[in-house]
Amino acid sequence: MNLWPFGAVPGRETMRAAVPALALLLAVAPPLRAEESGTRGTATHVGSGQVAFSSDGGAALLFDTIAFGMQVAALQSAAASPVERTYAQRGGDEAYFQPPRRTRDAREGLLLSFGLGGGSAYLSSQGPGRTGAFDLDFRLGYGFSDRFQLFMDFAADAGRYPQSADFASWTFTIRGQTVLIGDRAGNGLNLNLGVGVGGVDYNDGYYSGYSSASGLALAGGLSYDARVTPWFSLSPEFFLNWHEVPNRPGLSDDVSSVYGFRLNFLWYLK
Repeated sequence: MNLWPFGAVPGRETMRAAVPALALLLAVAPPLRAEESGTRGTATHVGSGQVAFSSDGGAALLFDTIAFGMQVAALQSAAASPVERTYAQRGGDEAYFQPPRRTRDAREGLLLSFGLGGGSAYLSSQGPGRTGAFDLDFRLGYGFSDRFQLFMDFAADAGRYPQSADFASWTFTIRGQTVLIGDRAGNGLNLNLGVGVGGVDYNDGYYSGYSSASGLALAGGLSYDARVTPWFSLSPEFFLNWHEVPNRPGLSDDVSSVYGFRLNFLWYLK
C-alpha cells in the first residue's frame, strides 16, 4: 500500500505479485512438455575431449524463451502504475477537510440606523388641533436572521403650536422587527412594533421650559429596505408614536401622538 498523500489503488499489489508466478510457470512449461513427449538430448564425443549436445526440442525451446520474454513484457506493461492522485495536504493543526461555513443572512449582524423625516403631531394639552413636526430617529440593535431583528429606538418629534410654546415629544422603545415580504439579498417590507417610555419637553422661547413626567409609550413602523450595498440600505418608513403625558394627581393624563414619514439610513455590520 502506498503511504499518504498518495491514494491506494485496489488490486494493484495483487497484479504485480502475479507476474513472477506466471513467469515461472511459463519457464517451466517447455521442459515439462519435452519430458512428456519423451524427447531427450544425446551427447556424442567428437575428436578428443569434445562433447556435442543435440536435441530435437532445441529450436522449440528457443522460440518458447522468446515468446516468454514477450509475454513478461506485456504483463509488466499491463501492470504499470496508474497516474497517482494526490490529496489535499494537511496544513498546521487544521483538519484535512474544512466544514463549509454557514452563510450569514442579509439582515444578520449589528444593526445601526439614523433617520430623518416629518409628520403630524398632536398634544392633548394644547387643544384638539394638530401641527407639523420635524422627526429625528436613531436605532441600535442586532439582526438575528432575515426573519427577526431586535433594536432600541429613540425618536424625537419637534414642533410648535400657534400662540404656544415649542415642544419636543420623545419616545424610547425596545422594538422587534420581522420581514413581511422580502428576498435573500436584504430587500423587503418590514413591520416593527415596540413598547417603552415617552415624554414632552416645552420651551416658551424665553430661556425657560419644563419637562413632563414619563409615561407609557407604544410605537411601530412599516418600512421597506432597498439594499444599496451588502451592508447598507435606504429604508423609507411610515411611523406612529404614542405615549402618555402624566399630570399632577387629581388631573387626567394627557397624550401625545405623532405619525409621518422618515428616511432611514440603515447598516448591518457583520
